[in-house]
Amino acid sequence: MPKAGQNVHNLALRRRVNAMIAFIAAGVIAVVPFLLVGMFSDFVRGLPTAPGAKPATISMPPLFYVAFIGVAAMSAGQGFYLLKRAKHADQGAKGEEDIAQVLTPLEDQGWELRYGTKLNGLGDVDIICVSPAKKVFVIDVKSHNGEIILTQDGKGLCRRMGQSVYGFEKDFVQQTMKQALQVKKQMNVKFVTPIVAFSRARVAIPSGKVNSVHVVDKANLISLLKSL
Repeated sequence: MPKAGQNVHNLALRRRVNAMIAFIAAGVIAVVPFLLVGMFSDFVRGLPTAPGAKPATISMPPLFYVAFIGVAAMSAGQGFYLLKRAKHADQGAKGEEDIAQVLTPLEDQGWELRYGTKLNGLGDVDIICVSPAKKVFVIDVKSHNGEIILTQDGKGLCRRMGQSVYGFEKDFVQQTMKQALQVKKQMNVKFVTPIVAFSRARVAIPSGKVNSVHVVDKANLISLLKSL
């Protein structure tokens, strides 16, 4: 069984490896046109020429070099993007580890904790908790910072940083609800409670729920689980 954050750490490693491949490819692509011109020039100079004739030379238009440099730049850009995504993955893994540390005492109280469980068509779920009473909870861990609040329509989440409010790149509420439904199917249980847990941010949602999905910060996760 995977440890907390293990799947995400593995993802970060794969992204870094792919970034290195992209950087190497960029370097190779950048020197290819010069190597090709040099090889053809050597070949042409080796051809027999008429007495007194100047040795043949090859020159390529600037666009030839620009095309290769452009492709190399795109490959390097992909490498930097993958490194950024790897950093995000490491941050996510740290969030899972922090939440796991908070949950560890529950194991001594008869709770079962599962990390990185694979879901059919939905990747994996961060944490599945099974209480001593056999109630099942799905916890989707988020490592964003700031203050978590509701969107204006009250149907989603956003975060406040100082005086500014930012939306999220995904609908965490719907995502966690889908995970809960899939876990319900795979574990063949009657009900699974979906929870979005923020490892760094503070949650400022009066009801603590959005569309039947509980939203909680790390400090209040244990009390929420026990209350349910």
